[in-house]
Amino acid sequence: MKKLILKSVFAIVALVVGLQSCNERENYMDGPKVLDIVESVTINSKSAEVDHLAGTINISLTGGTDLGSVLFEASAPDGVTVTPMSGSSLDLTTPVQFVVSNGVSERTYTIYPTILPSKVAFLGDGATIAEIADDDVKAAAEWTQATYGNDFVYISYDDLSDEALDGVNVILYIYDNVGSSAQPAALLEKLNVLSKFYVQGGKIVAGLLGTGLVEELGRDNSGLRTIIGTGEGGSNPDTWGIGFSGSPVSNIISTGMDFYAPNMAYVINAGYKEDHNALWNLGSITSAPYATFSSRYNAEPIAAWDWAVEGQGFAGIIVWNPSGRFEGYMITIGIGGMEWSMNDDRDNPYLSNVQKIYKNSIDYLSAK
Repeated sequence: MKKLILKSVFAIVALVVGLQSCNERENYMDGPKVLDIVESVTINSKSAEVDHLAGTINISLTGGTDLGSVLFEASAPDGVTVTPMSGSSLDLTTPVQFVVSNGVSERTYTIYPTILPSKVAFLGDGATIAEIADDDVKAAAEWTQATYGNDFVYISYDDLSDEALDGVNVILYIYDNVGSSAQPAALLEKLNVLSKFYVQGGKIVAGLLGTGLVEELGRDNSGLRTIIGTGEGGSNPDTWGIGFSGSPVSNIISTGMDFYAPNMAYVINAGYKEDHNALWNLGSITSAPYATFSSRYNAEPIAAWDWAVEGQGFAGIIVWNPSGRFEGYMITIGIGGMEWSMNDDRDNPYLSNVQKIYKNSIDYLSAK
């Protein structure tokens, strides 16, 4: 009987050891697996989505991209060859295949490109740009038209429709007002059009009091956008600045600005200033406010007033990433002093910093 028990024990031990050996052999391979042999793929320096199971590479490229000549780059483990080679120029006017090999097996992937819409639309209350009521909004519309040329389209609130947004990639909506921060009634009447655009993946840059659009669309339910100024303003002897968080996204949005200190730049000089802040008060978030807000709402605060950015108690520029039913992106820019037209007719030497923030925001979203 004892011999039988001992034999059984030895058999169990041998089985366990054998299974452990099998697991060790399965978990440690001599080379890369064939299925997921490609680590990453970029087209024109933009990251593509790699579906290893289906063997497909999907890439969305900005409007106007010449598909006949794009830069293909792929990274793979050591010992893996990619054909055509990484760094090659490809013609993607039709789907293109490339092959990777680990020396034992091969894997074929197919690249499927999509060209994004190219238009940048500006929303305004006037039937034409010349008839826009507010001087800051009118100046911003004129700048946008001059900057984006043939890719620019002006849409009045009354003309806003699904058809008017056909071919539009990014909407720029800047609203300014004295006495009330409520969004204009004419725009709210067309809120369903904007909601459809945004939910289905459209992108929006909202500035000044127009930042309230993110609440009207239901994307922001934080209740923290409480620092709102709607006064007439007045003369002020100070130079006002903006500070960026230093995150990768904030570095993109602040590219090319004239900084007076690391991540800090002026936006308006001494003189008449409007009282039109539209910021998020993060004082109720006691630990790592920017990171906590980002985690809660999938929206990254990237800038505030220059003197306040280090404490992260306020958020003046926020990048709202896709979340839930909202497939689109939005950037809200509500820092006071980022005016487009000076009420006392002076020249603001820091206007180019304001313009660069808006252009970088539009261009960043255009590539999404």
